[in-house]
Amino acid sequence: MWKRPKGWIRKGEDSAWLAELDKSCFKKAWREESFSRLMKKSWFRAWTWHAEANSKASAFLVVEDLPDLFSILRVGVVPECQRQGIGKEMIDFLIQLARNEQVPNILLEVHECNLAAQHLYFASGFRQIHRKKGYYHDPSGNALVLIKAIS
Repeated sequence: MWKRPKGWIRKGEDSAWLAELDKSCFKKAWREESFSRLMKKSWFRAWTWHAEANSKASAFLVVEDLPDLFSILRVGVVPECQRQGIGKEMIDFLIQLARNEQVPNILLEVHECNLAAQHLYFASGFRQIHRKKGYYHDPSGNALVLIKAIS
C-alpha cells in the first residue's frame, strides 16, 4: 500500500470490488467474471484509491503491463468523488511507477467526446498519436490513442 498526499493507493486484488467500482463509474461496466479472468493473466495489474487507509475504494486503475509499455485498460472515479483530483492522483501514481520500473511509455484510448478525461491526460503529458474511427458504440464515436513517454 502506498501513501499518497490525498489518499491511499492499494493493489486491486478483489474482482468483485473492481467490478462494483466499474459499475459505479461506467454505463457499460465489465462483469466480475471479466475481472476475475483478467486477474489470472500475468500482465494484469490493478490499483484502487482510498481516502483513508481502511476506507472503501473511490477509484480504480487497470493496466496491461507489457514489455516497454503500460497500457491503461480502465480508469474510473466514482461520480460523487469526481473533480477532486483523484484521477490525477491515479495517473501520477502510474507515471511514477513507470519511472521506477523503467517502463518507457504509457498508452491509452479515450472517447473523443470525453473532454474531462482528455484534459487530465493532456495535462499529464500525454499526446495523441492516432484516432480509431468508430471504436466506441455506446455512445458512438472515435477513440483518441494517447501516449506518454516516460523520461
